[in-house]
Amino acid sequence: MLSKTAEYALRIMIFLTEQEEKSSTADQIAKATLVPPGYTVKVLQQLGRAKLSKGQRGRNGGFVLACDPSKVNLLQVVTVIDPLERITECPLGRSEHQHSLCPLHRQIDNAIANLEESLSSMSLKEVIDSGDGSSLCQNHTAAAATLSINATD
Repeated sequence: MLSKTAEYALRIMIFLTEQEEKSSTADQIAKATLVPPGYTVKVLQQLGRAKLSKGQRGRNGGFVLACDPSKVNLLQVVTVIDPLERITECPLGRSEHQHSLCPLHRQIDNAIANLEESLSSMSLKEVIDSGDGSSLCQNHTAAAATLSINATD
C-alpha cells in the first residue's frame, strides 16, 4: 500500500535518526539504505522542503535530521512523499454505492485506515528503540562491510 518512494523516505529517515547529528552525504545514505542514488537526492529534497531533514553544501556538508525524531511519526514521513488515499466514495461511480461503500471498497478502506493508524502510532525514535540494537540500514551496512572484508581475505 506504500509507494516505493514513501518506503525509501522511511529508510532514509530511519538512517538519519540513527546517525543522530552526524552528517552523511547522499551517496552514503544511498548505499546504507539501498535506495538508488537518484531517488535518494529526490527524496532528501522533499524531506528538506518539509523540514524533516536538512542539507549543507561544502567540505563538511551532507544531510542530517532536522526534526525531533521522538515527535515525528512514520505517517508524517509517508504523507510528505505520497499521502495515503482513503476511499470515501465508490471508485466506479455507481449510484447504488453513493451513500456507502461496497464490501470490497469498504475492506480496502479499512486496510488503509489500519495502515494509517499503525504508522501514526510509532515515531522515528521508537523504530530505532524497538529494534535489537540494529536496524535494517545498519544490518545492511554491517553485512556489506563483512562481505568486503571477506572478499579481501
